[in-house]
Amino acid sequence: MSGVRAVVSYLVLAGLLACGLAHAQDTPAPLAQVSAPTAPSADSVPGGAKAERVQVTDPYLELHTFPGRGYPVFFVAARGEWVSIELRHTDWYKVRTAAGKEGWVTREQLRSTLAENGLQQRFGDVAFNDYLARRVELGAGAGRFHQEPLIKFWLSYRLSDTLSIEATLGEVQGVFSGSTLWHVNLQAEPWSDQRFSPFAGIGIGQFRNVPNQSLVNFQTTDAHLSDAIVGARWHLTDRFMIRADVAIYTAFVSDQRTLEYRAATAGLSFFF
Repeated sequence: MSGVRAVVSYLVLAGLLACGLAHAQDTPAPLAQVSAPTAPSADSVPGGAKAERVQVTDPYLELHTFPGRGYPVFFVAARGEWVSIELRHTDWYKVRTAAGKEGWVTREQLRSTLAENGLQQRFGDVAFNDYLARRVELGAGAGRFHQEPLIKFWLSYRLSDTLSIEATLGEVQGVFSGSTLWHVNLQAEPWSDQRFSPFAGIGIGQFRNVPNQSLVNFQTTDAHLSDAIVGARWHLTDRFMIRADVAIYTAFVSDQRTLEYRAATAGLSFFF
């Protein structure tokens, strides 16, 4: 019966993966909201690209020598003056005044500026834009594997906006035995552009169980492994996510015998 339940679970998750692939083909990639379109300006940045110009509406705009509040202010642009945005570094923007002064200003100071079309300039949430553009995820978590403590690590790479491939290494230290497992999964994440993003996946790997040598007739088990997993990610802040998942593992001990394990874990991921 355990084998039948595992097959049914894999078929259901395969359907979810197919839905994720269809979503990837039908849905355009999310756009990072860095700024609203503006008319071309006469200024240019190194390399020939057009620089974006904004007009200062606050009483003044403070230019720092480097991106950081600890660096001194060396120049102040007055209200009504135009500055060109040349570079972004996290929440700091490098700007150049009409007189040629170059310095760094915060995103908060630029929020009230006006674009060349006369509308207020828009600067998106940098942290969320980075989250939308993420490609690699590295994380670690802890939980329970068949009622025993589990620690696992994962590394994933996004193949598209909704599909990714993930490698996982887990270590289980039980009372009577210790187990090591690894597997590679194909995951579908249909709503990857949301802060709360459910996912599902299926994969294959290897399972190794080593009983304590104090046991009578102890025997090491090496078996091929398949798994089905469902979970969710939550963009916490900056480049960090909280992740929780539940998995069903099937170890193929022999042609006639399989073992089924259930696991639940929660952890923290770092993406870049």
